[in-house]
Amino acid sequence: MASVPKIDILVLSSVARLPMHGYEIKLELQYKHVRWWAKCEHGHLYAALKRLEANKLIRGKTRLDGERSRRVFSITTAGRAALDAALDNLARSPDSSYFDIDLFLSGTFLLKKQRALALLAAHREAVDDQRAEAQALLDQMGDNIPTVGRLIMEHRLEHLQREAEFADRAAAVLAAETKWGSFLGDESIAAFIERTRVAIES
Repeated sequence: MASVPKIDILVLSSVARLPMHGYEIKLELQYKHVRWWAKCEHGHLYAALKRLEANKLIRGKTRLDGERSRRVFSITTAGRAALDAALDNLARSPDSSYFDIDLFLSGTFLLKKQRALALLAAHREAVDDQRAEAQALLDQMGDNIPTVGRLIMEHRLEHLQREAEFADRAAAVLAAETKWGSFLGDESIAAFIERTRVAIES
């Protein structure tokens, strides 16, 4: 099955619960704090609605709401099937998390060692700030969050704790590194692979 954009899954999940107009969907996404754990932007909502409606996964109907007319969206049978398949695919797929800190680490040899260590310390501080913000949000929401929402937030908190611990370990390992610079030195990558027969991505 082709990958379904995160925003589409979130929108389909919302309108599967209850038909709603765009602003209500946006409020639900904001309530769920999707930027925080799904890396999903509310700004993509209206493009997603247009795409989902064009693909007949949702159906829009204009209704009068007070003095305003609003387009209210509901999920179609095809939309429900697509949502079920997307959720099934998410649950069965291997974890596809990509960590920005790993991308940073892959280029640290280009920096001076002290600069790399200072940036790792700044990363650790940013993670601490994120964790404090996440804990404050969880505390503030109290009982106004469903069980699955609490699990998502606790997962995020645990992840941030592990990231903080990893940042500390990475800083300690790099600080102890006696050789600094490119692992390959001046050797070409082709020569290195030929010499070592190291496994490469297929």
